[in-house]
Amino acid sequence: MSIIGTVDSLWRYPVKSMRGETLDEAFIGFSGVYGDRLFAFRSSAQPKGFPYLTAREQQAMLRYRPRFRDPDKAARPPISTKQRASHPVLIPCTPIRRT
Repeated sequence: MSIIGTVDSLWRYPVKSMRGETLDEAFIGFSGVYGDRLFAFRSSAQPKGFPYLTAREQQAMLRYRPRFRDPDKAARPPISTKQRASHPVLIPCTPIRRT
């Protein structure tokens, strides 16, 4: 296997259109980075197809840096390594570490 690149930095954005947080390790699955964009603000003025506020409309959102109350729980899926090994299709998470 040949190396095609290295990871310089890992970022996760818990709330859509707000500032992100840098990570030393991230778990990647079918839905992307674990804990990324779990939350968003809805706008009743936005069209029904995409009802979320974004930094395009509300640039002040980029000033805020959200944090998880318990960052350790948000860092990795709530399943043991043994369970993950026995159900690789059900919980397809891969740890990625910054180098």
